[in-house]
Amino acid sequence: MQLDHISGEEDTLTECELRCILHECGHMLGFVHEHQSPARVKELTYDKKSEYNLLIVIATIRYYADTWQPELVKHNVLRIYDEEGLAAYSPFDNMSIMLYDILACMNAQHRHISRPYQLSPTDQAYATLLYPPPVTSNDAILRDALRLVGALPHQEDVIMASNGPEQFRLRFREWNAEVRAAYTKRRQLTVKCTSFLKCCANLGSRLLNIVRRPQKRLPDVIL
Repeated sequence: MQLDHISGEEDTLTECELRCILHECGHMLGFVHEHQSPARVKELTYDKKSEYNLLIVIATIRYYADTWQPELVKHNVLRIYDEEGLAAYSPFDNMSIMLYDILACMNAQHRHISRPYQLSPTDQAYATLLYPPPVTSNDAILRDALRLVGALPHQEDVIMASNGPEQFRLRFREWNAEVRAAYTKRRQLTVKCTSFLKCCANLGSRLLNIVRRPQKRLPDVIL
Protein backbone atom coordinates (compact mmCIF):
# COMPACT_ATOMS: atom_id res chain seq x y z
CA MET A 1 0.00 0.00 0.00
CA GLN A 2 1.82 3.11 -1.24
CA LEU A 3 0.77 6.17 0.74
CA ASP A 4 4.24 7.56 1.46
CA HIS A 5 3.71 10.71 -0.60
CA ILE A 6 0.69 11.77 1.50
CA SER A 7 2.12 14.03 4.17
CA GLY A 8 -0.84 14.03 6.58
CA GLU A 9 0.16 17.51 7.74
CA GLU A 10 -3.00 19.18 6.43
CA ASP A 11 -6.48 18.87 7.93
CA THR A 12 -8.03 18.07 4.54
CA LEU A 13 -6.97 15.79 1.71
CA THR A 14 -6.37 16.98 -1.81
CA GLU A 15 -8.27 15.36 -4.67
CA CYS A 16 -5.13 13.48 -5.71
CA GLU A 17 -4.49 12.23 -2.16
CA LEU A 18 -8.08 11.00 -1.83
CA ARG A 19 -7.80 9.20 -5.18
CA CYS A 20 -4.57 7.55 -4.02
CA ILE A 21 -6.20 6.30 -0.80
CA LEU A 22 -9.24 4.92 -2.64
CA HIS A 23 -6.98 3.27 -5.24
CA GLU A 24 -4.77 1.63 -2.62
CA CYS A 25 -7.80 0.51 -0.60
CA GLY A 26 -8.99 -1.15 -3.81
CA HIS A 27 -5.74 -3.13 -3.88
CA MET A 28 -6.32 -4.12 -0.24
CA LEU A 29 -9.66 -5.62 -1.33
CA GLY A 30 -7.89 -7.57 -4.07
CA PHE A 31 -8.80 -5.26 -6.96
CA VAL A 32 -6.26 -5.13 -9.78
CA HIS A 33 -5.50 -2.34 -12.22
CA GLU A 34 -8.33 -1.76 -14.68
CA HIS A 35 -5.91 -0.84 -17.49
CA GLN A 36 -4.34 -4.31 -17.07
CA SER A 37 -7.65 -6.20 -17.12
CA PRO A 38 -8.15 -8.80 -19.89
CA ALA A 39 -11.30 -6.81 -20.72
CA ARG A 40 -9.20 -3.79 -21.66
CA VAL A 41 -7.77 -5.43 -24.78
CA LYS A 42 -11.30 -5.83 -26.15
CA GLU A 43 -11.71 -2.04 -26.23
CA LEU A 44 -8.24 -0.53 -26.09
CA THR A 45 -5.75 -2.57 -28.07
CA TYR A 46 -2.25 -2.51 -29.40
CA ASP A 47 -1.90 -2.46 -33.16
CA LYS A 48 -1.02 -5.84 -34.62
CA LYS A 49 1.99 -4.35 -36.41
CA SER A 50 5.02 -4.87 -34.21
CA GLU A 51 6.55 -1.48 -35.13
CA TYR A 52 3.44 0.37 -33.92
CA ASN A 53 3.23 -1.78 -30.81
CA LEU A 54 6.81 -0.78 -30.01
CA LEU A 55 5.90 2.91 -30.35
CA ILE A 56 3.05 2.41 -27.85
CA VAL A 57 5.43 0.75 -25.39
CA ILE A 58 8.00 3.54 -25.79
CA ALA A 59 5.34 6.27 -25.35
CA THR A 60 4.01 4.59 -22.20
CA ILE A 61 7.47 4.14 -20.66
CA ARG A 62 8.33 7.79 -21.37
CA TYR A 63 5.08 9.00 -19.77
CA TYR A 64 5.85 7.17 -16.52
CA ALA A 65 9.62 7.74 -16.66
CA ASP A 66 9.59 10.17 -13.70
CA THR A 67 7.87 7.56 -11.51
CA TRP A 68 9.11 4.11 -12.52
CA GLN A 69 11.89 2.29 -14.29
CA PRO A 70 10.91 0.66 -17.65
CA GLU A 71 10.56 -2.83 -16.15
CA LEU A 72 8.18 -1.52 -13.50
CA VAL A 73 6.14 0.31 -16.15
CA LYS A 74 5.76 -2.95 -18.04
CA HIS A 75 4.72 -4.70 -14.81
CA ASN A 76 2.27 -2.05 -13.54
CA VAL A 77 0.90 -0.66 -16.81
CA LEU A 78 1.54 -2.67 -19.96
CA ARG A 79 1.20 -6.23 -18.70
CA ILE A 80 -2.27 -7.80 -19.09
CA TYR A 81 -3.42 -10.11 -16.30
CA ASP A 82 -4.09 -13.77 -17.00
CA GLU A 83 -7.84 -14.51 -16.88
CA GLU A 84 -7.26 -17.72 -14.96
CA GLY A 85 -5.65 -15.80 -12.12
CA LEU A 86 -8.64 -13.51 -11.52
CA ALA A 87 -11.59 -14.42 -9.30
CA ALA A 88 -13.91 -12.13 -11.26
CA TYR A 89 -13.74 -9.07 -13.47
CA SER A 90 -16.13 -6.72 -15.22
CA PRO A 91 -16.22 -5.40 -18.76
CA PHE A 92 -13.69 -2.59 -19.14
CA ASP A 93 -14.71 0.25 -16.82
CA ASN A 94 -13.24 3.59 -17.90
CA MET A 95 -14.50 5.22 -14.68
CA SER A 96 -12.86 2.73 -12.28
CA ILE A 97 -10.70 4.10 -9.47
CA MET A 98 -8.24 1.33 -10.40
CA LEU A 99 -7.49 2.96 -13.76
CA TYR A 100 -4.37 4.97 -14.61
CA ASP A 101 -4.17 7.65 -17.27
CA ILE A 102 -4.42 6.22 -20.77
CA LEU A 103 -3.08 8.59 -23.42
CA ALA A 104 -4.13 8.45 -27.06
CA CYS A 105 -0.58 7.37 -27.99
CA MET A 106 -0.90 4.31 -25.72
CA ASN A 107 -3.55 2.45 -27.74
CA ALA A 108 -4.42 1.70 -31.33
CA GLN A 109 -7.85 3.38 -31.00
CA HIS A 110 -6.17 6.70 -30.03
CA ARG A 111 -8.55 7.17 -27.08
CA HIS A 112 -7.55 9.40 -24.18
CA ILE A 113 -8.95 8.43 -20.77
CA SER A 114 -8.03 10.43 -17.68
CA ARG A 115 -7.63 8.71 -14.33
CA PRO A 116 -10.85 8.83 -12.28
CA TYR A 117 -10.89 10.41 -8.82
CA GLN A 118 -13.76 8.51 -7.21
CA LEU A 119 -15.23 5.02 -7.06
CA SER A 120 -17.30 4.08 -10.09
CA PRO A 121 -20.70 2.36 -9.74
CA THR A 122 -19.05 -0.84 -10.96
CA ASP A 123 -16.27 -0.53 -8.36
CA GLN A 124 -18.90 -0.24 -5.65
CA ALA A 125 -20.99 -3.13 -7.03
CA TYR A 126 -18.04 -5.55 -7.21
CA ALA A 127 -16.87 -4.61 -3.70
CA THR A 128 -20.39 -5.32 -2.43
CA LEU A 129 -20.69 -8.64 -4.28
CA LEU A 130 -17.24 -9.97 -3.41
CA TYR A 131 -17.54 -8.94 0.24
CA PRO A 132 -21.25 -9.42 0.89
CA PRO A 133 -22.96 -8.97 4.24
CA PRO A 134 -25.11 -11.82 5.62
CA VAL A 135 -27.58 -12.59 2.84
CA THR A 136 -31.34 -12.20 3.09
CA SER A 137 -33.75 -12.78 0.21
CA ASN A 138 -34.91 -9.15 0.31
CA ASP A 139 -31.48 -7.49 0.52
CA ALA A 140 -31.97 -4.52 -1.80
CA ILE A 141 -28.29 -3.50 -1.81
CA LEU A 142 -27.12 -6.88 -3.10
CA ARG A 143 -29.90 -7.10 -5.66
CA ASP A 144 -29.13 -3.60 -6.95
CA ALA A 145 -25.45 -4.55 -7.29
CA LEU A 146 -26.33 -7.74 -9.19
CA ARG A 147 -28.56 -5.84 -11.59
CA LEU A 148 -25.87 -3.23 -12.16
CA VAL A 149 -23.31 -5.86 -13.21
CA GLY A 150 -25.81 -7.46 -15.60
CA ALA A 151 -27.31 -10.45 -13.78
CA LEU A 152 -30.71 -11.51 -15.14
CA PRO A 153 -33.65 -11.94 -12.71
CA HIS A 154 -33.42 -15.74 -12.55
CA GLN A 155 -29.62 -15.57 -12.09
CA GLU A 156 -30.09 -12.97 -9.39
CA ASP A 157 -32.52 -15.27 -7.54
CA VAL A 158 -30.07 -18.19 -7.64
CA ILE A 159 -27.24 -16.08 -6.21
CA MET A 160 -29.51 -14.48 -3.59
CA ALA A 161 -30.61 -17.93 -2.40
CA SER A 162 -27.09 -18.56 -1.11
CA ASN A 163 -26.60 -19.82 2.41
CA GLY A 164 -24.23 -17.19 3.79
CA PRO A 165 -21.55 -14.85 2.36
CA GLU A 166 -19.13 -17.62 1.28
CA GLN A 167 -21.69 -19.40 -0.89
CA PHE A 168 -22.90 -16.05 -2.22
CA ARG A 169 -19.36 -15.14 -3.28
CA LEU A 170 -18.85 -18.56 -4.87
CA ARG A 171 -22.09 -18.38 -6.86
CA PHE A 172 -21.31 -14.83 -8.00
CA ARG A 173 -17.86 -15.92 -9.19
CA GLU A 174 -19.39 -18.87 -11.05
CA TRP A 175 -21.90 -16.55 -12.73
CA ASN A 176 -19.13 -14.14 -13.65
CA ALA A 177 -17.05 -16.94 -15.19
CA GLU A 178 -20.04 -18.11 -17.27
CA VAL A 179 -20.66 -14.59 -18.56
CA ARG A 180 -17.00 -14.17 -19.51
CA ALA A 181 -16.93 -17.54 -21.29
CA ALA A 182 -20.10 -16.71 -23.25
CA TYR A 183 -18.66 -13.33 -24.25
CA THR A 184 -15.43 -14.96 -25.43
CA LYS A 185 -17.37 -17.43 -27.59
CA ARG A 186 -19.45 -14.63 -29.14
CA ARG A 187 -16.31 -12.64 -29.82
CA GLN A 188 -14.58 -15.61 -31.46
CA LEU A 189 -17.67 -16.22 -33.61
CA THR A 190 -17.75 -12.55 -34.58
CA VAL A 191 -14.09 -12.69 -35.60
CA LYS A 192 -14.72 -15.81 -37.70
CA CYS A 193 -17.78 -14.26 -39.37
CA THR A 194 -15.85 -11.06 -40.08
CA SER A 195 -13.00 -13.05 -41.64
CA PHE A 196 -15.46 -15.05 -43.75
CA LEU A 197 -17.21 -11.89 -44.97
CA LYS A 198 -13.85 -10.32 -45.86
CA CYS A 199 -12.95 -13.43 -47.88
CA CYS A 200 -16.31 -13.27 -49.68
CA ALA A 201 -15.81 -9.58 -50.43
CA ASN A 202 -12.32 -10.21 -51.82
CA LEU A 203 -13.60 -13.07 -53.95
CA GLY A 204 -16.48 -10.94 -55.24
CA SER A 205 -14.10 -8.12 -56.09
CA ARG A 206 -11.86 -10.49 -58.07
CA LEU A 207 -14.82 -11.91 -59.98
CA LEU A 208 -16.00 -8.40 -60.89
CA ASN A 209 -12.53 -7.53 -62.14
CA ILE A 210 -12.57 -10.63 -64.33
CA VAL A 211 -16.02 -9.81 -65.73
CA ARG A 212 -15.09 -6.18 -66.42
CA ARG A 213 -11.77 -7.05 -68.03
CA PRO A 214 -11.87 -6.29 -71.78
CA GLN A 215 -12.23 -9.51 -73.76
CA LYS A 216 -9.74 -10.15 -76.56
CA ARG A 217 -11.43 -10.24 -79.97
CA LEU A 218 -10.91 -13.53 -81.74
CA PRO A 219 -9.29 -13.19 -85.21
CA ASP A 220 -11.54 -13.53 -88.20
CA VAL A 221 -11.35 -16.95 -89.81
CA ILE A 222 -11.57 -17.13 -93.62
CA LEU A 223 -12.95 -20.42 -94.81
